[in-house]
Amino acid sequence: MDRGGAPPRGPVGSCQIQSMSYPFPDTSKHPFQKVLHHPLLRCLSTEEGVHILREIHSGCCGAHAGTWTLANNALRAGYFWPTLKQDAKHLVSKCERCQKHSSLIHQPAEPLTTMFSPCPFTQWAMDIVGPFPVASGQRKFLLVAINYFTKWVEAEPLAHITEGEVMKFIWKNIVCRFGVPREII
Repeated sequence: MDRGGAPPRGPVGSCQIQSMSYPFPDTSKHPFQKVLHHPLLRCLSTEEGVHILREIHSGCCGAHAGTWTLANNALRAGYFWPTLKQDAKHLVSKCERCQKHSSLIHQPAEPLTTMFSPCPFTQWAMDIVGPFPVASGQRKFLLVAINYFTKWVEAEPLAHITEGEVMKFIWKNIVCRFGVPREII
């Protein structure tokens, strides 16, 4: 078959058809294909194959796998058809749940780098944790600051996260106790 799906023609085409037909053993009921490292694979029509892919992809046990995993799962299940990989790619690209929940960042991760702090209490990291179940005073968030050099932790529960509350936390828990930091991350 050429890229357009038409069968090859002429003497070269007949040789191609013969070489392509080798892996298909003659069986009485269903056509099968021989594949290295796999059992005989049942040959399906494109319509049957797309139905199988839908069941594997989003059926009762479907995991909404990606293109290559979906195609390999169909092969492992014992099915084959000529447009398997293209059909798997098309199905995954049209699946609304896969498009909605796929990761949007398609860049390789960068290696982790160590951050050095020259002396104690000059470099702090801050984060807001929560919401947690409501505690006394309607507090449901936790503002946490960690010193890079000593790993000292300062934390305070808050009811609401506002700019004023964060500035008050920095002034009271970091500046007044340890001095003005060089950097807050």
